[in-house]
This record gives sequence, C-alpha cells and structure tokens, in this order.
Amino acid sequence: MIRATVFIWIAVLASSLSNVLTSRGMQAMGPLEDCRPGPLLRYGLGAVSNKWVLLGLMAGMANFMLWLIVLSWADVSWALPMNAVEYAVTAGLAAWWLKERVAVRRWLGIGLISGGVACVMGSW
Repeated sequence: MIRATVFIWIAVLASSLSNVLTSRGMQAMGPLEDCRPGPLLRYGLGAVSNKWVLLGLMAGMANFMLWLIVLSWADVSWALPMNAVEYAVTAGLAAWWLKERVAVRRWLGIGLISGGVACVMGSW
C-alpha cells in the first residue's frame, strides 16, 4: 500500500499543478464576455493554444495516468478520499504562485477535510 500512497501523492501534485496552471492561463485570457458561437469558438481556441493551459492539460493527463496505476493497486473506496489532499495542495499553490488570498475560514474547511483524509489513511 506504500507504493499506492506514493503514487497518490504524485497524482495529487499533478492535479494541483493542472488546476493552478490552467487558472493562470485563463487569467491571462481574461473573462469570457460573449457566448455567441463565433466569439465562444475564438475564446476556446485561444484558451487551448495558451501555454499555461496546455501545461495544465499535460499535468492533468499525468494525473489521470497515475490515477489508473493507483486504481490497479488499491480500492477506490480508500484511494478516492485521498484525493481530498489536493484541496490543501491547490490552495497552497494558488496562494503562493497566483497570489490568491485564501481566507482563514477556507483554510479551516480544508483542515477539516484533511482530518478526514487522515482517518481514511489509517484504514488500509
């Protein structure tokens, strides 16, 4: 189960990177203002050609491949709750790299979720 835990941690990091990189790219794109088909298509093409979004997509694909490996080794009822660690990792990365303000109340919620993950970790 140690190898599954190690791979989950790597997958969590890849998923968090995916979210933060994609967010960085979409911030550079700016908000979508017009949902008509033409502008929506141009916006979508701009998004998928943005280097940050592409890096986020690659990190997301790495996460998926790692998740497949984890599921070949561990029960999904154990592995899936472990993904909740991603909340803390993503919030930390967003605060550090994207300079997002993460409120104390949000950190408390993340702490509660992490406590639940610790309970699940001890159940294998």
